[in-house]
Amino acid sequence: MILRIWLRKALTNLFVLIFVLFRVSKGEAGKENSRFDENKYNSLSLSVDRKTAKISSAGKEQISVSDVSIIKGGDVYSITKEAIDLLGGMKKVVSPGSKVFIKPNYITGGLDGHDPVASGEIAHPAVVAAVAEECLKAGAKEVIIGEWVERPIEINFGGKEGREGAQVKKLIDRLNKKYRHKIYLINLMDYTKSFKFVPSKTSLKYLAIPDIVANADVIISIPSLKTHHYPSPVSLGMKNFMGIMPSLFYGEPRYKLHEAGIHQIIVDINEALRPDLVVVSGAFGMEGRGASVYLSGKPVDVNSRVGGALVIAGTDPVAVDATATRLITKDWRPVPEDLQLGSPWYVHHLRMAYEQGLGNINTANIHIVGEKLEDVQMNWEPSDDNVYPEIPEPKNGQSIN
Repeated sequence: MILRIWLRKALTNLFVLIFVLFRVSKGEAGKENSRFDENKYNSLSLSVDRKTAKISSAGKEQISVSDVSIIKGGDVYSITKEAIDLLGGMKKVVSPGSKVFIKPNYITGGLDGHDPVASGEIAHPAVVAAVAEECLKAGAKEVIIGEWVERPIEINFGGKEGREGAQVKKLIDRLNKKYRHKIYLINLMDYTKSFKFVPSKTSLKYLAIPDIVANADVIISIPSLKTHHYPSPVSLGMKNFMGIMPSLFYGEPRYKLHEAGIHQIIVDINEALRPDLVVVSGAFGMEGRGASVYLSGKPVDVNSRVGGALVIAGTDPVAVDATATRLITKDWRPVPEDLQLGSPWYVHHLRMAYEQGLGNINTANIHIVGEKLEDVQMNWEPSDDNVYPEIPEPKNGQSIN
């Protein structure tokens, strides 16, 4: 057994070495991916408050204001479109002729023998279909909806009501008849032909991104509203992209990415992809240990908590995740002394993304449209394995205790 595990890790390392040395050299990676600027990975210099790790940027330009929409209602399809419209419409994101890649959180779709939609494990099918249709209406050439599923059971896109599966295929089939078959539901593992390597600030140095994702003109994340077990208190739009990473290189369940430093990995992936839109599916969600019933996550029917389903959307992935985090952590303690940073400050990858200039977590730079945050805030049960708060590392020898 030990020998088998050793051989599997050795083979994985060999694959990575071969791809890095022979498929894309460091110089070629920089040339092929000219929009990935390694200088953008430099963290902001920080001043740290000894009590609450309150930060201020030193010598950095003020980050512009990020719009985030929050819509509540009974018709999930309609409120998804409304959330996008409040941001200026999909035409602000998708240009005519664009190739769009949509990454829904479908990693547990059809795996555990129950309905993953009503359990809150995966994005609601109406949210995914509504986003896809808005892309086509804006003139997209094609829309690919995909996930890298390395487990032996494939995603069941069709599913059956009350049972397993993503349950989105029927809606997509209907749209394909209307828009001449421009939407594709795929498992990236079956369709990826090559990889593009992008910089990582971890010991891995580079990360392999499937060509279908890397070559897309527009990239959209559609997560479900969830808390999460160790190593992150929440699983939202930024973390959702862990689901595109190839098990060929990183193992199952992508243990090499965890070993290298999962928080920075999440930031690195989002830095490389620069997602154009995040739409959080909040009709159902999951609290406690998430991200699945199998891992003891507890389903949440959001309508029972706030009187309607929710959709949260925005073009700044960090601001959207920060807002969604605030939405479900109303009474989580401790609260940072700087209330404008709030609970997102204690979510490691959100704090790092903010520090490294990817987007906003500060409420002073987030403009919420639609519902008022305080009207829909909830106190969801956090995971019981002590991932919140994630206390920042001390800077320059200072203590934060």
